[in-house]
Amino acid sequence: MRLIFNIILIWALGLTLTYANEGHHMMREASKVQQNLGICPVIHEPASKEYSYTYEGKTYYFCCPMCIEEFKKEPQKYITKIKEFNLEAYQFGFSPEVIEVKKGDIAKILAISRDVPHGVYIEEYNINVPVKKDQTQRIEFVADKNGEFDILCSIYCGKGHNTMKAMLVVKE
Repeated sequence: MRLIFNIILIWALGLTLTYANEGHHMMREASKVQQNLGICPVIHEPASKEYSYTYEGKTYYFCCPMCIEEFKKEPQKYITKIKEFNLEAYQFGFSPEVIEVKKGDIAKILAISRDVPHGVYIEEYNINVPVKKDQTQRIEFVADKNGEFDILCSIYCGKGHNTMKAMLVVKE
């Protein structure tokens, strides 16, 4: 699990990393080209632009061709584990105030600010993403910890900044 976290962290930072994976996954390189494509819905590795599949009008990105083939066998098995949310930051709150997922789900948050720059910070998931007005930021992670986690603003946005909070709820 620690290896996966480190790979995602390095991938999110846009650095280059070569790694070996188990089974049918071959050596490959994670690079800036693969940023913002999210997580492979089959094995929860960083997705690549080079491996995509469109199902019912929506494009999904994968880490390798074998995951595409696995997805094709039972697409609903994987699609139901992807939970997508629009999160709007504003002075001095978030909407919605609660995001709820199940442990093991892929949480996909499309964050936007309606006014001034804000940040989406979830300490337990090592997420700290700046969000500018009218510019959507994609935040994607595997909800692998149970509990309730504060979503805070990490960019000072005015006098009410310290009260700006939402909640990520991850249930078993």
